[in-house]
Amino acid sequence: MAVRQSTKTKLALCTIAYREKLLDYALDVASELGVDGVEIWGREPHISEKFDENRVRTARKMVESRGLQIPAFGSYLGFGITRPRTDEIIQLDATLHIARCLGAPVVRVWASDIGSAQADETVWTKTVREIRLACARAAKLGITLAAEMHSGTLADTGDSARRLVEMVGRENFGLNFQVSQYALPETCEQRLEAVLAYVVHVHAQNYDRLLASNDDSLQHVPLSSGVIDYESLLPRLIEAGYNGYIAVAFAHAKGKDKKQALLEDIGYLQTLCRRLRR
Repeated sequence: MAVRQSTKTKLALCTIAYREKLLDYALDVASELGVDGVEIWGREPHISEKFDENRVRTARKMVESRGLQIPAFGSYLGFGITRPRTDEIIQLDATLHIARCLGAPVVRVWASDIGSAQADETVWTKTVREIRLACARAAKLGITLAAEMHSGTLADTGDSARRLVEMVGRENFGLNFQVSQYALPETCEQRLEAVLAYVVHVHAQNYDRLLASNDDSLQHVPLSSGVIDYESLLPRLIEAGYNGYIAVAFAHAKGKDKKQALLEDIGYLQTLCRRLRR
C-alpha cells in the first residue's frame, strides 16, 4: 500500500484551473483562497516538462513565498503508450528532477492511453513493467507516483485501478482518485471503495450530469450541488485514514466569476472537512 502524504486532510488548488494565466497569477489566487497548497500543472505556461533547474527552483520559491506547499506535480508522464505521440515525449528523468526540485512528494502519471476494457494483456504487462521501473527510480528520491483515475487509461474504473496498483505492487505507487465523468456500472461510492487503500491524492470536481458517450457535452458545477455527493465520499475517505490533499481541479465558472466559483468550492470543502473532523 502506498504511504500517506501528510498528517491531516488539507486543501489545494490545481493550477490548471488557471491554465490560461501565468503561474504567478494562479499562485496569487490560491493564496487568496486560503488553501494549504497547489498542484503545479505540468504544462506551459506554468512549468515545462523539460528540466530547467533555475526555472523550477524559482517556481518553488514563488510558491513558498506565499506560504503554500506543493503536494503534487501534475505531470503528463505516461506508461504503456500504444499510439504514436504527436507531441514531445516526456522523459522520466526530467519529470522526477522537476518533482524533486519542487519538493513535491507525489507525481501524477498516466497508465497507458487506452481504456481497461479495450486493453489486452500485452498492454497491461508493458504498462506494469514500465511503472515498476519508474517506481524504482522515484523511490530513490522519496517520490510516490500516482496514476490518475481517468477515462481512456487502465485506471478508468475502480476495479481496473485496483488491479493496476496490485499488479505493480510497489510501496511508492498509488492512485490519484477522481470521480468519473461517465455514467459507469459502478457508483461513485463503489469506485472509491474499490481503491480506498491506494489513494494518495484526490481531485475534486462535480458535474451537472454524467456523460453517456464522448459525443455528449459536460458542464462543471459547484462541488456542493452536482450529481457527485461529496458528503458521502469525503467521510469515507477520512474514516479510512486518508491524510492527503483534496485538490480542486477546475472552476465551475469562467472569466471574472472564476475566482468566486473557486472560493465557493474551497469554502464548501473547508466546512465539510471541519465537520467531519469533530
